[in-house]
Amino acid sequence: MKKIFMILAAALLCMSMSAKDLTGIKFYVNPGHGSFGPNDRPMATIPYPALPTTGMPDTCGFYESNTNMWKCLYLGAKLEAMGAEVMYSHTECGPWPYEMKNGDYPDYTWEAYQQLPDFEKYNRNLVEITQEVEANNIDYFISVHSNANTEGSTANFPLMLYRGPDSYATANSVDGADYVEGSYEKAKFCNEEKLKIMKAGIDVPSSTNLNIRGDWNFYGSHSGRTHANGKTYQGYLGVLKHGASGFLSEGYFHTYQPARHRALNQDYCHMEGLDYYRGIINYYGADKETVGYIVGTVKDQYNKMSNKLYTYTPKSNDQWVPCNGAEVILKKGGVEVARYNVDTLYNGIFVFEGLEPGDDYSLDASCDGFFPLDDQYKVPFSVKANETTYPMIYLVDTTWTPPTIVYEDYPNPDQPAYLGLPSAFEMTEQAVRDYTEVIKGTVKRTLQSGDSTILLSHEEDGTPHIYLIKSSLNTIDTISTDSILPRDPDNVGDYLALSDIALTCDGKLVGVNYIRNQYGDDQVDAGYKRGVKTFYIWDKLAGDARVWFTANDAGNSYRSDGGYTIAVKGESKDCQVIVSQRHYNATTGGALRISAYTVTDGAPSYIFYGNTLNAEAPLHAVTHGEDVQFTLSPRGEKKDFIFDAGLTTPMEFSLPGGQNQDVTILGQISADLMHVKFNGATYFKYAGKALMAAPTTDADGKVTGVQVLDITDGLDQAVVVKTTNTTLAEPVEATYASASAKVKGADLYLYLLVDNKIYSFTTVGVAQPVVPSIVAYNLNVVADGKNYVFSFDANADAVAANLVFYAEGEEVGIVPVEKVVKGANAITVASNLLPGTEGQELTWAVMLDGGAIANFGIIASEGSLIESSTSRLFNAVSTNPELDNFGKIYIMHRAGSSTSANAPKSGIWEYDHNLVKQNTEVYKGGEEKFGNPTRMSMDREGYLYIADWADGHSGIFMANTADMTQPFTQFFAGTRGSNGEFNNGGVYTGSSTPGCYVYDNGEEVKLFVYNEDAAGTLPANGMAVYNIGQEDGTILHKWETAPSAVYTLTGQANTEGNPWGTSHGFFVSQVRTSGNNNSGATSLKFYSNDGTEQMSSASDEYKEIITGSNAGGYVVSADESVMVFNDGDTQFLVFDITWEGDKPVMALRYTIKHGIAKIRQMNWDYAGNIICSGDAGIHIVSLPKEENITLVPAKQALTVVVGNQGTGIEDIATEATLNLNAPMYDVLGRQVDNTYRGIVIQNGQAFLLK
Repeated sequence: MKKIFMILAAALLCMSMSAKDLTGIKFYVNPGHGSFGPNDRPMATIPYPALPTTGMPDTCGFYESNTNMWKCLYLGAKLEAMGAEVMYSHTECGPWPYEMKNGDYPDYTWEAYQQLPDFEKYNRNLVEITQEVEANNIDYFISVHSNANTEGSTANFPLMLYRGPDSYATANSVDGADYVEGSYEKAKFCNEEKLKIMKAGIDVPSSTNLNIRGDWNFYGSHSGRTHANGKTYQGYLGVLKHGASGFLSEGYFHTYQPARHRALNQDYCHMEGLDYYRGIINYYGADKETVGYIVGTVKDQYNKMSNKLYTYTPKSNDQWVPCNGAEVILKKGGVEVARYNVDTLYNGIFVFEGLEPGDDYSLDASCDGFFPLDDQYKVPFSVKANETTYPMIYLVDTTWTPPTIVYEDYPNPDQPAYLGLPSAFEMTEQAVRDYTEVIKGTVKRTLQSGDSTILLSHEEDGTPHIYLIKSSLNTIDTISTDSILPRDPDNVGDYLALSDIALTCDGKLVGVNYIRNQYGDDQVDAGYKRGVKTFYIWDKLAGDARVWFTANDAGNSYRSDGGYTIAVKGESKDCQVIVSQRHYNATTGGALRISAYTVTDGAPSYIFYGNTLNAEAPLHAVTHGEDVQFTLSPRGEKKDFIFDAGLTTPMEFSLPGGQNQDVTILGQISADLMHVKFNGATYFKYAGKALMAAPTTDADGKVTGVQVLDITDGLDQAVVVKTTNTTLAEPVEATYASASAKVKGADLYLYLLVDNKIYSFTTVGVAQPVVPSIVAYNLNVVADGKNYVFSFDANADAVAANLVFYAEGEEVGIVPVEKVVKGANAITVASNLLPGTEGQELTWAVMLDGGAIANFGIIASEGSLIESSTSRLFNAVSTNPELDNFGKIYIMHRAGSSTSANAPKSGIWEYDHNLVKQNTEVYKGGEEKFGNPTRMSMDREGYLYIADWADGHSGIFMANTADMTQPFTQFFAGTRGSNGEFNNGGVYTGSSTPGCYVYDNGEEVKLFVYNEDAAGTLPANGMAVYNIGQEDGTILHKWETAPSAVYTLTGQANTEGNPWGTSHGFFVSQVRTSGNNNSGATSLKFYSNDGTEQMSSASDEYKEIITGSNAGGYVVSADESVMVFNDGDTQFLVFDITWEGDKPVMALRYTIKHGIAKIRQMNWDYAGNIICSGDAGIHIVSLPKEENITLVPAKQALTVVVGNQGTGIEDIATEATLNLNAPMYDVLGRQVDNTYRGIVIQNGQAFLLK
């Protein structure tokens, strides 16, 4: 019996440890407010507007009382289910006293309303509530409310208030007089839960910070209330003047109009009750629910709300029209488990409760007038226990049509897709135009729109003038300001009738006046009038302006000067407008707030930004300058705006997520790059980059010219884009200066306005630098005493360079190399300054950075070999750094066919990377004359594979480039037959061929040969593959058996096949002129290693892209991700290749019109330049790329040894020869300044800084 009792006791103990409810805990729940009267926060909504006779909606509309009640009853039911004891202050709302008489509702005053029967049943006296709490030993008190701000404002966040000071930890909580222990913590747990729906974006917040305050400090005062038990409690909020631990919750702002439309949905209000319940469970550590919930919205994907009762936060989910009456279906594992009928109250809310956890839930939705839900919103999602999932889904209105024109704030100019931003623009001064006699007053703002420059100027009395300058036409016209309202002479705060202008992205000019604004009539000082900002819009620049909208807000200040500057984001019918509000205060004046307006079809919704009002404000007119200027940033959707003024360089800022918060400074132009004097910078796009044009000045603030900065990565990361010939002959003293830009194709125009004179500069007609993919060659190192002299040649000047050192294949460090130039370079490094450890043997490489390649360029051309119409050129390139001839280009000159008189001239010429011939006599390898020599390839051992297509001189000829004077040999063993086939003892090894390619991935080496003649296993006009790589790493240069593999090809009517091998198989092209790519003679095909045709340019997928293959040239990158294909219209098609198994999927990235006729063969050099050869000579071309960095290893035999690691003072130069202002580096290659102490390296020489 004792044993049984012990087992039972243990079981009960386990149960008590594993389950915890709220038994024994007493709660008091107070739904804030209680009736349907004027004090219950009646607010109009779209479905339930204010009644004309009462000024309030009926009981179906929004009242804080009924929405609070829904939350509290749900909360209470949850608590009771967990064993808690719950008391309510009241459980019903009422009365609704209004009965129609003679068809109308009578007017009721608040005083009369309070006299109605049962008023106090629903509107409990706060003293009575606190006495009830005090008398019942309540453990947890909660009073549920919603908050209020200015009607239509976007303020929205939860606020929890407890009785006592903010510094509750030091308050007297012994007897609860000042603070009741646990009140803050209880509020904190609930606040955290309430924020989750806001962070998810369903309820759009203006702040997601915890907002928990003591009522003493929040309201600024407190008073006591003494209860029957003799205890006195100090507080501000009457409902909290008792001794129970707890708080009052303002869950959201019902003055944020979309939020109160959500509150019309009872299920949604229940979810706020659930938030409080979860906070309570977390506080007590009670058992959490084992089910999950879904709260979501279904809205129109494209149409935005436009209603005076629905002012929304810009860019939020609230901007979209709710789908009234939609039906949402919830599925689990593809099976329907629930449906929700969305109400018609303009909230789009759907709620699913009590769901079994799982990761296989999905949604479907439908609504009259909308297309079915898109699959992107049907993807599976998870529901977790004790958590809520917040999906947002969107339907497309069946009447919606995409806009015919999609406007961008900073559109990318019409430029070739491949174009990049060059590191320098070669420019020339185009013209100087003096408008002194035309422009009245001082210019304040410059805008650039295509070829047009728009200027706003003011005369001394503030009279505005707007001018339109068309640079290409050399004309200046005025834009009418006749409809601008004049200043009010009786209002000293009416500063400027038109203060600033901006352009919408659809080209509409807008402007605003500059005026003193006040929070209300009580803040209007003597001599002032209540200020109204008037916003103007010019629908056409040739017409008058009209009033766009007006606003009298003061940016939440009592007094502020609004509208000095304006900026606009978006198109005129749907945009965001911001203006400055200079805070006015005797002690803290100068801080800038921002009034922002989301304007939809001319109707604005307002929000203000800015919290800090002292000198630490991020934008400040005194600190940064009074002449403040806002400009839209060109850096994208989230980067927002740029601020400038006369005492600062431009700084970029982003607007916060909600109002009454400071903007975030994202970056600022360094003062080293720009003088602060002028705020005349403008912004534009070039090749997808965000650029700034700005005037330059000398130390005295005189204008010296114009500059371009690349700000793509941020203003704090701005990089000067070099421009030549953009400096004025003499510095100019000026009152105003600005710069702007126009882009036309690859050309750039810069305009510099200095007071009323415009200087223009252009790249038109100026040759721009051609930048190659940079490479080093002729690498060498020699010992010179205790130093090593490293030498190499470069094909271009480098913007940066390093010697990189390795020990057993691992990088151990670098030594920077200063000023690498095109041609020969040398650097001396003391052996003891080499990275690594003393005595360590190192290999090394040269890393060169040539700067971005912005445009396609022909680096070098050579046409001397094209002597007649029978001349054709083919090429191969030495790309193995271990070879002495690394970087050399080999050209097979096919001077004519075997029957041509020019045939004896055929042979091979060797060129360097500049296309300078290295041999004076053609290399023929002992051949009297070639037959029809064609395409070549080269292996890593330096052997050329030369294809010959003539039957009488057929095969693959081998040439060792280490000694091109030696006889060439035949790759195919056997006797040549009459059709060009090689028979080696009855085995056919090869035949005539128009092309071959050596594929080498470092592990296997294959020779792909396009085979002309059928013999034995050899297919006619098919592919033969020879596995020439050997296990010992060597390569066979003579083949005695049948090919390793053969492939029958289709669509080869042209028969001049050009193969390119890959790890997946091979490409093969033919010679096809424009319009002649077809299934019988196909420009390009790909076959996988199993012989399956995987791609054809004659297929529907490619036939509209690939028009032909003019002479058959193309290249594929080593990583098999890019192809450059010469099509039938003398242009390169640059494809990105992705692989679906062994199938190449080719996506056209861009085309480049090169104009080179008949390119028969193309090959990469080591750096990625392309050598093109054919019927028009030899051309080396470079393709655009942002990163132009090449690492070239020295020969493995060229090693160096790390010297003595002592100080090596005797090897270190004296400081007298060190330039302390030039770049210098420590021994690890890190740049240091002149404060560094120790060994530094400059221009390859070591110095000791003491």
